[in-house]
Amino acid sequence: MSARSITHAAGLLALAIALVVAAGCTGPATEFATKLQADASAKCNEGNQAACHTIVQQVSDTKVLIENTAPIETETPACNAGKQDACQQMAVLHSELSSWCSMGNNQACGAVNIGPWPAKWDEPALIDAAKLSCLSGQFKPESHTCQALQMM
Repeated sequence: MSARSITHAAGLLALAIALVVAAGCTGPATEFATKLQADASAKCNEGNQAACHTIVQQVSDTKVLIENTAPIETETPACNAGKQDACQQMAVLHSELSSWCSMGNNQACGAVNIGPWPAKWDEPALIDAAKLSCLSGQFKPESHTCQALQMM
């Protein structure tokens, strides 16, 4: 191997180390969450309403969750009308978004603060009821509500 090849190889190795160190500053989940939220924002700006209701949250070094806030607009009136499964779903969603808000997710804070959320509810009791609904099969295990409860 020539001196020039060794110098070139050493330069590439230094570049690779620098890239690994730089990538180590933000984990893959952080980068993925940032990309997902940027994509959702871009699609929202293009008029995609579903994307406008998307909130992304990194919950661990390897896990990213995506939440859709569209049900707030449809399930809150159902809950206010006395539909208990809607109230349970809203309680789980509110709790999840509140948790994300406490982690510094401004979009989750906006959803929590703006709502609209049900007028009168006992959120802890509704979350317990939702857990029972998941266990009894009233809500399917793969439903968003049951999946969110598993992460709480």
